[in-house]
Amino acid sequence: MANNIDFSIIRERALRNIREDLVTAWGKIYPAEKIERTFDSVKAQHKSNAVVDDFVPVLVEAEMKERLRNAELKQTR
Repeated sequence: MANNIDFSIIRERALRNIREDLVTAWGKIYPAEKIERTFDSVKAQHKSNAVVDDFVPVLVEAEMKERLRNAELKQTR
């Protein structure tokens, strides 16, 4: 029996959940729009450089958390 799971759907759901979680966790410090724009940029960079797409969500989340913790998103509030 073949395993016909579409892992791209799982990756996209994971990325969506990560984005929502970051906005929820950091939305009082940074504007949601800024978090989302930065997230999109980081995601695009990792997707374009990925050899194995399965790791993109983990890499995006790690980089975003590092940027947020290190105040690498300009605070505008």
